[in-house]
Amino acid sequence: MIHPSAVIAGNVQIDPSAEIGPWCVLEGDITIGPRTRLMNGVSLQGRVTVGADNVFGAHAVIGGAPHDQLYKQADDTEVVIGDRNHVFEFVTIHRGTRRRDGRTVLGNDNFVMAYVHLAHDVVLGNHTRITSYTGIAGLCTIDDHAVIAGMVGMQQYVRVGAYSFISGMSAMTQDVLPYSIAYGSEGPTHLRGANLIGLKRHGFSREDIDIVRQVLAKLQGTERPFAQVLAEIEAEFDPAHPMVRRVLDFAHAPSQHGVLR
Repeated sequence: MIHPSAVIAGNVQIDPSAEIGPWCVLEGDITIGPRTRLMNGVSLQGRVTVGADNVFGAHAVIGGAPHDQLYKQADDTEVVIGDRNHVFEFVTIHRGTRRRDGRTVLGNDNFVMAYVHLAHDVVLGNHTRITSYTGIAGLCTIDDHAVIAGMVGMQQYVRVGAYSFISGMSAMTQDVLPYSIAYGSEGPTHLRGANLIGLKRHGFSREDIDIVRQVLAKLQGTERPFAQVLAEIEAEFDPAHPMVRRVLDFAHAPSQHGVLR
């Protein structure tokens, strides 16, 4: 169903089961998948691909031009959104730039609350939760099942590991290890051990949680050389254990700002 007040221009393909609400504006090279719903006043701009069963709250703006001085209007960049995402009121998601691969990406089953901003080239995995008033700068990567609380500010190129939690009002300037808590509500942001509550909710065993808790404890607050601590973890714990391996792979991966400790 397409409301008669909607404005549609360009190469727009809408699945017959999708719903386009009042006063929506769709302008560009846009594809909308089955059963996706756009509430009133939603704007899709440029090249946007949306999968199935998504919901966009009132006045969300998807595909706007990046706030990047190197971006050119002629650049062929896009936003790609998977399935079953819920994007709430007044969320803004900018299209990608040539700084990376030209795409801003949301995977599947993400929950992006009101007034969140996702800048150019941000990549969200699956099952993430981004709470209201959070601003995520360009080229950040948020891995599966990460939770970001409200009013978090994140600078460019930050990586957030899977199953991690970032506390509200934190200023994020470094990468957040998988399974960890980044806590900055009462001062400088720091690693605050394992995300115990989140891991229990996701069904990890007590034994696995205890292992990752010990691994993260070796990294928390230490000023010893990072490579030395990682070598100790590899010697003390089984590096083939899936959770240990994920932490080590994340820690060894290239980083613009270093890993939060």
